[in-house]
Order: sequence, then C-alpha cells, then structure tokens
Amino acid sequence: MKRLLPIVLLSALLLSGNPINLGKLAKVKKGAKLVAGAAHKINEEEEYYIGRAVAANILGQYPLLRDAGLTRYLNLVGRTLTLRSGRPELYGGYHFAVLDTPEVNAFSAPGGIVLLTRGIVAMAADEDELAAVMAHEIQHVVAKDPLKAIRSQRMKALGTFTAGEAVGSSGGALGILQDSVMDISGTLLQKGYSRSQEKDADLGALKLLAASGYDPKALLDMLKKVQAAEGKKKLKAFSAHPSAARRIDYVGESVAPADPANRLARDARFEKNAASR
Repeated sequence: MKRLLPIVLLSALLLSGNPINLGKLAKVKKGAKLVAGAAHKINEEEEYYIGRAVAANILGQYPLLRDAGLTRYLNLVGRTLTLRSGRPELYGGYHFAVLDTPEVNAFSAPGGIVLLTRGIVAMAADEDELAAVMAHEIQHVVAKDPLKAIRSQRMKALGTFTAGEAVGSSGGALGILQDSVMDISGTLLQKGYSRSQEKDADLGALKLLAASGYDPKALLDMLKKVQAAEGKKKLKAFSAHPSAARRIDYVGESVAPADPANRLARDARFEKNAASR
C-alpha cells in the first residue's frame, strides 16, 4: 500500500518544533488514500504516520528537551515496558522523548510516540515512578485510544475519496485527514480521554508494571503527587486527565504487592540519568 505521507526519519520529527504541513506533504507521488471504505480499520503503518503528525502538533506547542542521555534512558525504560505490553511491536517502533516545559503532563500519540514533560520527570522520585507514568501512556497506545478520538463522520468521509483525489490536493480527503489529526491533538492537549479509557489505562499500567518487574504502587505514589500539584494554581498537572483523587481510589484498591528484585540497580540508573533533570 502506498503511503499518504512521505518517509521522514523519526529523529527529524522529534527535533522539529513545527506542525507538519499535510497539504504540502501530500503532493508527493507516493501519496494514496488513507482508508478504503467507511468500515476501514486504520492499520499500523497508517497509525504511525498519523501519530507523527499529532506529535508534530504537540511539538509546535512544547519544545523538545535536547538531552541525549535522558532520552536514551527513557527509551530503555520504555522498551522494558513495551515488551511486556499487549502491543510489543509497532510499525515504526515505540519512541519516548521529553518536552522542555515545567508543566506536569504526558502524552501518547498514535503509533507509539510517548512524550513526557520535564515537569513530570522531575516529579518522579525513582525509576519505578517514572515507569508508572510511561506505562499509563503505553496502555493508551495499546488500546488505540488516540485513534478513537477521530470523529466517526471523518472516518466515513475519508473512505469516499479515491487515491487520485487525495494526492496533490489541499482539500477533500486531505482536509479531513488534517481535521482528524486535530481531533486527536485536541483530545491530548485539552479535552482528554473518557473516564473509562483513563481507568483502563491506569489498571492496565498496574499489570504492566508488575509484569516488567516494577513496583505497581509507584503509580499510586505518582497520583498522590499529582493530586498535590493540582492544588497549585500555577502548576498545570494533567489538565486533560480526570482528577487524581478519583484515580487514587480505584488504583489504591487494585495495587498488588511489589517484587523488590533489582531495586538497587533501578535506583542507580535513575540517579545517573534522571534524578538531576
């Protein structure tokens, strides 16, 4: 299947702070329609390219933190988690990076791009707490929650265009695609997921943490910190998420005993790579 968007290295995306111009990108000869019909399910390749556009929009609002050591460390922790997740392999692989803002937040774009803010990295006291935030975002990717933010009428409309109509056009299918990207971006930055989606991501994160050798209680500890941060007027803590108090209730009821194995090694890694950020 030909691609609607051209292949561009992920590193180039993560080092760019400007939203992708979908109209310009669609002029390449490799373009093709995104969906074959109203009932089409977005495949992993399409999810990957949509996710890149969503991530670019987020990077247009928040600059990327250029810290190679921290970024490498996050990707190692993330890989440990994703291998135990319900979607261990994706078309373009998982990618983790840090946004240079003191806000306390995290985002998961389609296709496995997970972005944590500098503020939430600084809030984590150890690797387990950092992994807890990442596990929650990974669960959104596993459940394809970002894609579910696309309005159903847009999905149906995309299926009415032929490949020829989509290529080289700034309207039609391309306009609907761009609106779909904005649907997802708006959900991540402002609207937020439904309560059921957030609950599923939290409970799934507990299982993922345990399966990966991390302390599930770390998620509860992070939520308590977020709850404290929510009371500070100048601190934007998970503004698009349900209140921490609501999440603390059901997470606290579901936390399983921790496995202390390899705790010293995890603490040493965290101290070296993230504690001073």
